Amino acid sequence: MRLHRTYLGTDGLLAGATHSDSLYFDTASLYLTQLNDQGNVLNTYEFYRKDTNILASGTFTTDNYRLYWTDAPIDHNFEYRLRGFIPGNNNFEAVSPVVGPVEITRPKGFQKLTFGIQDAKFGWDAARNARLYQGYIHFKYKEAPVRNPKDSAVKTVTYALPTRTGTNLTGSGNYVTELSYATYYQFLRNNIGKTTDTVRVFKSIDFELWAAADDYATYINVSQPSQGIVQEKPLFTNIDGGIGLFSSRGHTIKKQIKLSNTSMDSLWRGIYTCNMGWVDFQGIDSVICVDGFPVKF
Repeated sequence: MRLHRTYLGTDGLLAGATHSDSLYFDTASLYLTQLNDQGNVLNTYEFYRKDTNILASGTFTTDNYRLYWTDAPIDHNFEYRLRGFIPGNNNFEAVSPVVGPVEITRPKGFQKLTFGIQDAKFGWDAARNARLYQGYIHFKYKEAPVRNPKDSAVKTVTYALPTRTGTNLTGSGNYVTELSYATYYQFLRNNIGKTTDTVRVFKSIDFELWAAADDYATYINVSQPSQGIVQEKPLFTNIDGGIGLFSSRGHTIKKQIKLSNTSMDSLWRGIYTCNMGWVDFQGIDSVICVDGFPVKF
């Protein structure tokens, strides 16, 4: 968890953010409390401070990046309350439900993906307390120079599915997002590129899914750039006694999804992905597609 000062002057919320003595509090006590349906306390866990120089994106100084963490077990059947106590009566609190469970329903089991006359389908069950869903298709492949096939590297290119807004927070229903052959294979061509001196072999696809709680979704929507004439947008916070976000997101991933035979055929010699060096194994021969024709290498 991140915790730092904000400023309400004309210089904006992040004034002084590049100076650690202006950004961070000297001391702070933070606690995470598990609550039942009646709001009664079941368990309380303390956050511990951790300083690191491994800097992710965000607000940090040239000094260590200050985080707070806890190893508390998180159960999606309960709400959790964050409370912070800072010397000088700068106390704050926030409450959030937990998103989950998040479960992928399509592709099922060992079902292969088919991009063809019908679009490929990616599906999941609605998750409890989830308002916003975002899926990612991670396409993994191996490539190597034609002249030195042992010098190979595994690479990944990621396609972001459109975000979906949940119709309820009870976990009722399911969602399906479709992806067409033309859209996806053109994406592969544009993001991997054509080649004459490299061979490529498809490995697998991972389908990753994230689900965000209601406040998290509101924060994302409010923080997006304005599309209208009025550029100023309202500040969103769900922290009582502070400014920020305390919320939840759920995650799952289905790995090692394979392409169907027809989709593999379209990959190595299709109208969008021929001349990309995709290998097809034909008996004892290995071929690639060059201008619509199979060529041994």
